[in-house]
Amino acid sequence: MNNTITCKYIGHATTLITIGKTNILTDPHFCRRTLFFKRHAELNTDPAKLPELLAILISHTHFDHLNISSYKYISSKIPIIVPEGCNGAIENYINNPIIELSLFATHQFPDGTVVTAVPAKHRGGRYSQLRYTKTNAYLIQKGKSCVYFTGNSAYGPHFKETSSLSQIDLALLPISGYSPRWLMRSRHMTPSETVQAFEDLQAKHMMPIHWGSFSLSLEPLGQPIELLKKILEGKPDLEERIHILPHGDDIIINPSA
Repeated sequence: MNNTITCKYIGHATTLITIGKTNILTDPHFCRRTLFFKRHAELNTDPAKLPELLAILISHTHFDHLNISSYKYISSKIPIIVPEGCNGAIENYINNPIIELSLFATHQFPDGTVVTAVPAKHRGGRYSQLRYTKTNAYLIQKGKSCVYFTGNSAYGPHFKETSSLSQIDLALLPISGYSPRWLMRSRHMTPSETVQAFEDLQAKHMMPIHWGSFSLSLEPLGQPIELLKKILEGKPDLEERIHILPHGDDIIINPSA
């Protein structure tokens, strides 16, 4: 069985994860704006030419992660996995089958792919900051291959807890949205915290996401990736395992290597 992992960084929290011949899309956002924030990085992936998808994973319901307009590119037959209680934010707008997963619940697809909802420290929400919805991270497993995805999370002990569930080959972790710190500390990680989360997960490889596409917080748009590069300087082990991809590029991981 070919369980080679390929992952394309499309932009923000949108990635295309491929394990063998199985394709899963995360937090699809293909539009030029999210609310009134414009897209800065060019969308180097044509959403009209996506491969056949097994499923879509939604981490939470914020507008930059649940972009309803992007679903015009996606077949209504593709199931969407969402956190428990988030069905209502979607079902009135799109007709796809919706699978709600509570924490540590799993869903197994006919091809053997298993998706498990795991903790993330973040508050979702659609229109009102007084009504929050739940947020999930996910483990995507097929054969001996495992990918971890979290669209947003603050740093916390949940990363070490998740490491006990599976050996993670590739972790997709966000690195932006951390300023002002007094407000964002409980919602987003700094690049140094992201690296610590990667080490807590005991993952073999990491790809930073949630950078360069939209400027949604007060740090300069290019600062997160520059800080990450500085952290990696002089640390060959991390440099070999943390892969910074331009928008639209792929990484290929062989779990058996």
